[in-house]
Amino acid sequence: MKFLDHVRGEVRILGWLLFIIPVAIMLAFALLAMMMFVGHVNRDFTAAMLIAGLEACGPLTLGLLMATMAIQDPALELQLTLPVRYRVTMFLRFFLIVVWTMLVECLATLLLHAILPWVLPKDLLASQLTWLAPTIWFGASGTILALLLRNRATCGAVLGFLWLIELAFHGYFAAQAWTQPWFLFATLYTPTANFWLTNRLELLATALLLFIVSWWYLGHSEWRFYGEDNS
Repeated sequence: MKFLDHVRGEVRILGWLLFIIPVAIMLAFALLAMMMFVGHVNRDFTAAMLIAGLEACGPLTLGLLMATMAIQDPALELQLTLPVRYRVTMFLRFFLIVVWTMLVECLATLLLHAILPWVLPKDLLASQLTWLAPTIWFGASGTILALLLRNRATCGAVLGFLWLIELAFHGYFAAQAWTQPWFLFATLYTPTANFWLTNRLELLATALLLFIVSWWYLGHSEWRFYGEDNS
């Protein structure tokens, strides 16, 4: 019961807006898809747009949310006096928003499989990797970048720049062996490539490493006082 009370308290601290944003993103793409159907837009283009929502927009949203949580804590001094270690509290918050975003994207994938199965280029199980790998990667990257840069605006700019570069030069990222392991949009552009599964697993492994680094960094809680972004 104490743990559940703790979780409810952290949800209130984070605010419901952070949990509404991922749902709003998926609903916006669903509405856009309905408008495209009404307008008799090319089916392949519609499918690509929906995959982009799962693989590109949802993950970037999580990265920005994680950056906000990692750098903004108005009660930091109070947190450091509590018996629960600071990094445990932070990772509980990370866990809540990551799991919530994963549930939203998983539900969206299941609905696509049930209603518009032609949208997904992979079977249902493999399709979960479409969103899972880039989502976890962006979440981990947003966390560590915010902690290191100590500025959520700069972190958001870095994530957004990488996001745009990979979208604009997707052909290069897909064709070069050294960029394939961190090509974030392999399902959108190269779903039949022989490196697709390896790419998904490498993104997940990289994200795990970044979360481990973040856990280590937050173990040195005094570092959070230097250059703290209070904006």
